[in-house]
Amino acid sequence: METRVTAQSQSFRLVKRMEEAKIHHAQEIRADLPGLRVIAVAGEGEAQLRFCDLGPIQVRAILTSGDGRPLPTEVVLEGLTVPAPGTYDVLNARLSSNGNIRLVVDDQTSVKVVPTQARDRDEWDWHEFGCCGLNYPEVVL
Repeated sequence: METRVTAQSQSFRLVKRMEEAKIHHAQEIRADLPGLRVIAVAGEGEAQLRFCDLGPIQVRAILTSGDGRPLPTEVVLEGLTVPAPGTYDVLNARLSSNGNIRLVVDDQTSVKVVPTQARDRDEWDWHEFGCCGLNYPEVVL
């Protein structure tokens, strides 16, 4: 599944995690991004990336130093293809921020599936309702 960033991806959460990791504008780094959520969308082989469950970013290497200006808010994703919807840790990705934030999965990057508990009620992805701090009452089917 080819994964892309959309308006529903909650890119502001990536920006927040970048700020927490002290990543600056115009900086290019190699980093681990744990807990990226991939959601299937209409159309065969298409998926949407969600940053809502993104854990703390671990900087592996600084390739280019930054200039201290504010981070951009637009995110461009390149090269993330996964076999199925789910949660993934993207390790050693190239991340840069000049004009937009570029998250690049290349030949030095590894993508690891994060095991999740089997759903015991049905096949519906209830995460869609509980994602990102929204709380809905338990639904018994």
